[in-house]
Amino acid sequence: MSHIIQCRICGKKFDTEQLSKSEWVMPVPKYYYHRKCYEDWRENKYNPKADNKPEDYWYESLVDYLYRDVKMSVDFKKLKSQWNLFTSPGKKMTPKGIFFAIQYYYDVLHGDPAKAQGGIGIVSSIYKDAAAYWTDLEYKKAGTLEKIIAQMEARRERPVVKITSKKEEKDKKVRWSLEDI
Repeated sequence: MSHIIQCRICGKKFDTEQLSKSEWVMPVPKYYYHRKCYEDWRENKYNPKADNKPEDYWYESLVDYLYRDVKMSVDFKKLKSQWNLFTSPGKKMTPKGIFFAIQYYYDVLHGDPAKAQGGIGIVSSIYKDAAAYWTDLEYKKAGTLEKIIAQMEARRERPVVKITSKKEEKDKKVRWSLEDI
């Protein structure tokens, strides 16, 4: 049975049954990519000067940040709805500003991911504070945002350590039979 899906970066459809596992990747549940598209995107993810950014560059970066760095259980339907609401023309929020507001909330204020309930609803109340924080930080130390981007790239270059849990063996009950007596 075929499983036709669409790459989230290039937009081309492909069948996961026909392509080998080495040609496509699913880093987040239900987010499929061509391996080359995904690796190119990962290389330029935190590079604001990178060319050929997809339209949803900051949204994809936000999803990756929440899922991989914050280790948050993301409700994708809720997240996309809130993203669309915050980036609508009536609101004065930019996609990059939303990304850095969430980063401010979790990295600086040490927000609790469990209270987020899989979304980014906190953005509306912290957006101005986050913008003031990042502006002040950039004013005090020029190039701070570039250093943060470089640190994130260095962190991404580190090898991923997989931790596997061992299955606990149940104590085997000694069974006696009457024939043994």
